[in-house]
Amino acid sequence: MPVSGKFCVVAAVCICCSGISHLAAQTPRAVDPREFGLEIPPGPVREGNGEAIATADDDGNPVIAKLLVDVGDHRIVILPDGRLIAKHKRDAVATERKFEPIDKEALAKRLLDTEFAGFKTNQTRRYLYLYNTSEEFALATSRIMETMFPGVANYAKAQKIEITEPDVPLVVVMFRTEDEFQRYQRMPAGVVAYYNILDNRVVMYEESRLRSVKPELAIQQSIATIAHEGAHQILHNIGVQKRLSRWPMWLSEGLAEFFAPTTFGNRLRWKGAGQVNDMRMFELELYLKSREADQPDGQMIEHTVVAGRLTSTGYASAWALTHYLAKNKRANFNDYVREVSQLGPLQAVGEMVPPGVVPANLDLFHKHFGDDLGDLNTRLVLHLKKLPYSDPFAEWPHFVATVAVPDGRRAKRDANIFHSPDMAAKWIQEALETVDAQQRSAAATDVRAFPNREIAARYARQWLDQ
Repeated sequence: MPVSGKFCVVAAVCICCSGISHLAAQTPRAVDPREFGLEIPPGPVREGNGEAIATADDDGNPVIAKLLVDVGDHRIVILPDGRLIAKHKRDAVATERKFEPIDKEALAKRLLDTEFAGFKTNQTRRYLYLYNTSEEFALATSRIMETMFPGVANYAKAQKIEITEPDVPLVVVMFRTEDEFQRYQRMPAGVVAYYNILDNRVVMYEESRLRSVKPELAIQQSIATIAHEGAHQILHNIGVQKRLSRWPMWLSEGLAEFFAPTTFGNRLRWKGAGQVNDMRMFELELYLKSREADQPDGQMIEHTVVAGRLTSTGYASAWALTHYLAKNKRANFNDYVREVSQLGPLQAVGEMVPPGVVPANLDLFHKHFGDDLGDLNTRLVLHLKKLPYSDPFAEWPHFVATVAVPDGRRAKRDANIFHSPDMAAKWIQEALETVDAQQRSAAATDVRAFPNREIAARYARQWLDQ
């Protein structure tokens, strides 16, 4: 989730600890509340302990909230519907009255009367869904959310990570069109869903421009993003990541991706925590097939760990690193997550410096996983290459790149399959860089297009067998 501001988006995961921690030894960086869209000045921070606070909501109605954090002369409190608001301390005073979350029925009525007139609603044990989408889309979304919650919670428990039940309703809003979605909250082009940290809502839309061209793929991509944002909402509401804490970006997004893989095909569903994330494996395809992946310099890991912001490929790298560490260095990874979970509201590991990196993230990473990033990179690549991977775009055009280099009486042949001609051409260029100038000049190369992966793979096998 690029957490620049109050949103966790993809165009973009109370743990108990013992002993003296690295974060305790190094004072975490204080985060300006304005970075999250809270218009109050920075100041000394004191994390709340669930104290009940008498205040007023945005409409001026008296309400009993729960303290999240004191910031100088202001307080950030959790309203009964899960939203965060900031108040001056004179307008938010401690009370003996009890904080009670709003009933989902009452919340549904209020939202239908105000923000979402004409929408349908559905309620489950933890969720309130509001939608004007097709029933098919609403059902697929709720199926993902309902299976993810116990799956994520049970995984955390199995790893000895202490969790709590959400104490407010989890709200999911589904718009039919992108225009409605954008009118509700302006977002960058390409964003189909987001988790709003302040409102504690996941918001999405159904009908994208891609839907008119390839409806099955549009739904698949939407569901994958919805699962990612749903994972953020769950993790922020069961105590794994405290709200307004600023985790290292690779862990925050990598853990959400780790918990969010979905299936492709006729029945869209959540695959389970730690299963292969096919969308991210697809994005890593060129890297895994390139010569760069075989260079044990550890640059890919270092760039991922220190990144203060992530591109789409960065999300894939974050998932890959999280998946490898969680599967192969479980004890170290769980210790690392426990330590980062100590970050309270408005705290971060370290300062972001130009060009958008957080050097302190690497220090903490070295503490738990060692200094040899080259060896770690080699093992990560081997791990990824062994994973069972279902190409989510198998029915789309694929391109076969071939290289034949003279070598005595026979030519050395190599072939590979890609999703674009540019990726295929780049692979050919890298292959030719490994041979001498004479062989390069005599080499035969080609890129051919095929209607789907199966036909492309058949051609590649036949060409190699010649």
